Amino acid sequence: MFFTEEQMQRIRFLHFKIKHLETALEKPEETFSLDDLNLILEYTMILNINYQNHSHKQILKELNITSHFHDPVENKDIEISDLIFECARVLWVLARAYSQLSEQYEEQEEWDNAIIALVEASKYLKTAAYFSAAAIYQTEKGNVLNPEELELSSEQARIDAQGMAALKEESLDNSKYFASKLYAGLSALSKRLFYLRKHEEKKKQQIRAQFHYDMGKACYLKAKASIESSIININKEKVEKLQNKAHWYFNKAREIWSSMLTNLKELTEEEKEIIQHNLEIVEEIIEQYNKPVLEYEEIKKIQDPEPIIIVPENLAPFVPKSTVYLTKFVPKDLNIKRFKKFQSKKLEKKIPYSKKEKLLDKKAAIVRTINEIKALKENNEIDLQKFAQMMEKYSTKLQMIDTALEKLSKE
Repeated sequence: MFFTEEQMQRIRFLHFKIKHLETALEKPEETFSLDDLNLILEYTMILNINYQNHSHKQILKELNITSHFHDPVENKDIEISDLIFECARVLWVLARAYSQLSEQYEEQEEWDNAIIALVEASKYLKTAAYFSAAAIYQTEKGNVLNPEELELSSEQARIDAQGMAALKEESLDNSKYFASKLYAGLSALSKRLFYLRKHEEKKKQQIRAQFHYDMGKACYLKAKASIESSIININKEKVEKLQNKAHWYFNKAREIWSSMLTNLKELTEEEKEIIQHNLEIVEEIIEQYNKPVLEYEEIKKIQDPEPIIIVPENLAPFVPKSTVYLTKFVPKDLNIKRFKKFQSKKLEKKIPYSKKEKLLDKKAAIVRTINEIKALKENNEIDLQKFAQMMEKYSTKLQMIDTALEKLSKE
């Protein structure tokens, strides 16, 4: 025997618990806990070893655990003939569980926990992709456990988490600037997904429409924040340019969604309803603009908002030990420095991004206000007493923010 009798008993017990968890994922009346999810990690850690030249099929037979899994996409049972592939399977189950937890937290409006659960789902889908790629004795992997499909699912979960963070910030007062940056980051993530592979036509067009819409939201929110937050003269030309660019992006998204309804015959009724709903949303926004759509040559001269990708790089927490693994897509972030301190590994913790980013946003706004006050003084548009009062007020606020940022950097 490859494993000791005690190890084999533990593997069988954990396998049984994972089967129970899979049942719970399919039945709404069943529940599971974070402790149940930790059992999957224990199971994976036991099986994730270098088997050298030992027969995986023989070890699986000795373990007497289920040697098949059902692929829901291909709707067929696939025989498991590689222990590393079995690890990929249970990691996929773990990712599904975190995704379901995220939906539950979202229903309860516990946004931070919902986002973190999606981040965990993305992370374990990536890990499952590594294990699936490393399963050299598995002749048939099906669809859902194909390494490429797992990585694409990982990217999609990451996009969903970024989208949830953007929606959360958009709903808060005085957070439009930050929401704008998150939507710009969301657009960048969708564009990355678009270029990762050649998608089927309806998926391709949906992603195109989405990254145009999200960048439109980024421009729209930045312009809106500029109008709402400025206490004195605003740069009307800059705001108008942002509005023009948002208008162009929204119209582009509308064109793509309308074309999908007209030209794509393979759309299901549910997909048509979703696209129609998207069109209603974007058309409602477009109605606010009483101006023609500019040509692309004019639009491309207007700078997009700075993107922030708040969801960390979906790197695997561990990798297969039995063989070399290779995956098709190279992980890449627009600004990886932002994620070095991302350490939220438990759902009880909250995402530690907002404090520093909000402080930096406030600092930028105050610096801009001080510069505008100085300009008013130079043009004799403000009396000396009012100028002194406002300079003292905003200089004090600026000093307080610098102090807070310095404290954060030492944590």
